[in-house]
Amino acid sequence: MGTIVRYENVAINNVTNGVNSVGDQTTTETVWFTSRALTNDVNNTLRVSERYRVYSDIVSLTFNYTPNMKEIVDNQDAYSFTWRNRHWRISDCRESNDRMKITFICYRNDPSVPV
Repeated sequence: MGTIVRYENVAINNVTNGVNSVGDQTTTETVWFTSRALTNDVNNTLRVSERYRVYSDIVSLTFNYTPNMKEIVDNQDAYSFTWRNRHWRISDCRESNDRMKITFICYRNDPSVPV
């Protein structure tokens, strides 16, 4: 059984971390540009600990290799993707040997849920 691979719209976001007026950590995502990515390998995982269930989603997004993608590879913590109205952070990236494509392995963690 093969994986379904499809092109879908993706927004590439700048991620800014800061501190608000009461000292709480903040994370702000603002759209940098939009593109189309080849999406596949969508996985939904569940880890059950003693007290909590933690749901994690993983997806791979493949883009054409461009200067903007090189910038994202070099500064992965400063960028995220919005796909299907959810924010995805970069876990890993894989550049093709000929530098024609770049694949980002992205994750999204849902909040912990009591068992």
